[in-house]
Amino acid sequence: MNTNSTDFAKAVSSFLTDYLPLQRNYSNNTILSYRDTLKLLIRYIVEIKGIRIQNFQLKDYNRDLIIEFLEWYRKQGAKSTTANQRLAAFKAFAEYAQLESIELISPLLEISGIKSKKAFSREISFLSVEQTSKLINKPDIHTTTGFRHRVALTLLYDSGCRVQELCDLTISDIFISEQSTVRLHGKGNKTRTIIISNETAKLIKEYLERYCRGWLPDHPLVTNRYNHKIDRDGVGYILKKYSDQIRIMDSTFPSKIHCHVLRHSKAMHMLEAGINIVYIRDFLGHEDISTTMIYVRADNRLKNEAINKLAPKITDETNLPDWSKDKDLMAFLNSLK
Repeated sequence: MNTNSTDFAKAVSSFLTDYLPLQRNYSNNTILSYRDTLKLLIRYIVEIKGIRIQNFQLKDYNRDLIIEFLEWYRKQGAKSTTANQRLAAFKAFAEYAQLESIELISPLLEISGIKSKKAFSREISFLSVEQTSKLINKPDIHTTTGFRHRVALTLLYDSGCRVQELCDLTISDIFISEQSTVRLHGKGNKTRTIIISNETAKLIKEYLERYCRGWLPDHPLVTNRYNHKIDRDGVGYILKKYSDQIRIMDSTFPSKIHCHVLRHSKAMHMLEAGINIVYIRDFLGHEDISTTMIYVRADNRLKNEAINKLAPKITDETNLPDWSKDKDLMAFLNSLK
């Protein structure tokens, strides 16, 4: 860090390289998320506010600036949930800066008091069992690339893992036995072990024997074309590639497939199979069961739609008689005082 750096620049540097990783033991993904949030703010300061970052001081990091940024950010199309995540990062940095610059505690505390905007519950996008099967089985396992893509899609669904958890998998995280498991590295450096199906275990075993001979235990399980660790964009490419191919033959297949669609699909299929919501929570790695309840609400909505679709088929009397034309009934009602 340049000795002529501002107190803001120094605080950002120590926040990201010392406080979060060493003092708070935050995961690399969380640190990168906070870094990207601060980069967005700096871009706003320079490009929108027209302030040279060399002139920006920690005293300028205040409530008004953050509120202005959030308003601008939402106008760029950011959803409330995303803006709230950015705000959480700003608050975390403000809390850290209070420790480094005690004289600025009062204005920095005002940032901590900014309220998040209520985010409306989002619709859960998921595939039916048939659609899931089409997607997972689309890659051609007779090619190296196709086999690797089949493994990636199968693991995304069968383990219900997050995309980053798939990217972080290594050879040593796979245990093939009578009851095969995969060890996932989740948020907050927490790990959980998930049982995988015999079919998935058989596919991975074949993949390891055919393509991974000689790899060290810490080698990434799923790689890109250059044999390096796959990233989120790479997983997104795989999903889009095969969903686009399916859509050519089946126009009803969803047009927008996001990286969590197989995770959501697994959760919904487990719920539909009658599996206890507490087990689903642990399976997905949720800390709070309220997060898992989004699938229950989605399931209840589907059940309501199914009931309404079924009702006309069972209850045939859709053309009920007009009670207002029953003069005896009308006379009786009019006689009531």
